[in-house]
Amino acid sequence: MSLPPAERPPCRSLAQARSALVDGALDLDQQERLHAHLVGCAACHADVLELRRLRAALRRPLPAEAPQELAGRLVSIAGVESARPLWSRPFRRTPQGRLTSPRRAARLRRTAVAVTLGATVAGASVVGYVVAPGESLAAVGDPVTGARTELGAVLGQLPLTGAGVGAVVAAAGDLPAPAAASGPAVAARGTRPLDPAQAHDVLARTAGAAAVGYRGTQSFWAAGSSRAYSASVLVQSDADRGTRAQVLDRDGRPVSSAATAVVPAGGGLEDSTLALLSARYRLQGEAGARVAGRDATVVEAVGDDGLAARWWVDDASGILLGQQSFDEQGRTRLQVGFTSLVVSPASSVMTPLPASSSVPTATSALLTLTSAPALDQQGWVCHASLAGLSLVRLRSDDGSAPGVVHLVYSDGLATVGVFEQRGRLGTAPAGSRWDDELDANVVDGVSTVASWESGGRVFTVVTDGPGSLLAAAVASLPHETAAPPTTMRRIRAGWAKLLADMKG
Repeated sequence: MSLPPAERPPCRSLAQARSALVDGALDLDQQERLHAHLVGCAACHADVLELRRLRAALRRPLPAEAPQELAGRLVSIAGVESARPLWSRPFRRTPQGRLTSPRRAARLRRTAVAVTLGATVAGASVVGYVVAPGESLAAVGDPVTGARTELGAVLGQLPLTGAGVGAVVAAAGDLPAPAAASGPAVAARGTRPLDPAQAHDVLARTAGAAAVGYRGTQSFWAAGSSRAYSASVLVQSDADRGTRAQVLDRDGRPVSSAATAVVPAGGGLEDSTLALLSARYRLQGEAGARVAGRDATVVEAVGDDGLAARWWVDDASGILLGQQSFDEQGRTRLQVGFTSLVVSPASSVMTPLPASSSVPTATSALLTLTSAPALDQQGWVCHASLAGLSLVRLRSDDGSAPGVVHLVYSDGLATVGVFEQRGRLGTAPAGSRWDDELDANVVDGVSTVASWESGGRVFTVVTDGPGSLLAAAVASLPHETAAPPTTMRRIRAGWAKLLADMKG
């Protein structure tokens, strides 16, 4: 049996639209559509009127106590019983004849329930509205430098990338001199072929190089989206003090310095990235190569599009002597290699490099990857994979109540860092350009950065991979317009805050 139109509940699908209408948050087209609906729907029309009354009441200051005149009248009506507790008063039957009609009794019961429910809902709405957190979002400063710094720190801890590359990525915005159109000469190939298992074992040896002391100079070259970049990097490694790298421009002037912690062999990030590399690429290699006057073995990673990367590993120590990476067309994207190297078991006697002047990282709490689903439920976007890369590291500024979340994705070769921050993007990042296809601000360089605002959050994506990888990663993340602040949304937010506080 259907209810009369006057007793039907308002349409649930239009609840948010009705609240937004009362708050003036609908555009003209949405207003016209909703007004046309209200003409024929008495329940929705009545709900809009009630919302308007509620909003008007919320805007009036609430009295701290009942007016003295009203309080006196209520006490006079109750008489002496006003001072007696309810539990001590005797139960009194209704006088005979007062409720002679069962229909009238049912109607009065419905009325009493409706009044009580209405008063409860109105009171709860007022409480939720008052305690709701402010709708204003804090402005997020330029996120590019921090994103590059953290990506450089991650790359510096990967044995197949190294501190030199990590330092240049972190200092990419400080490389002023344009580089040559092509990289330095390629090191010699080997003479004795390796099978895939042997090639894997050679790469695995690079993790143990953290225990070897050495000092040397690397030549760095990379092709950006708009120009090429080159630098020299002084690298010093000590098993006790970690690895430090100082970046020089082409004229030998210091650009910046960055330090990375020593990663113990086994059980670290190198294990997962090497496993990903072996799963996605075919490994092959040749022994008998030579780099910087030292015997080396070259290992190649071959993907569906051909040669993807090449590494030279020192036969005696496992130090990564050089590396190359290529784009889908086979063009060189990155080339790094030692031009001079001194290996010493007593590296502490070497002259140390200057102290690090890199920008402090925004995330300090390392989380387990199993924390991703819980963060996802809290509103953070934590995909297990992104643009074909797997999640390998998860960090935040606070393990219990994060305001910034940093996710690192890798396939063993390319790396993508994703930063999420609560707030709004105050201004476009320095040196950025708006990319209509990515729907984001883009900053080019050795590492390319894309940043945009979405639904009350700022997303920043940085990668050392090609432009196609950046585009795929950006497209996999939300690009939402912030929802307008409505009365009902504020009430719900207030009660969510109350419940969270009660849970402790």
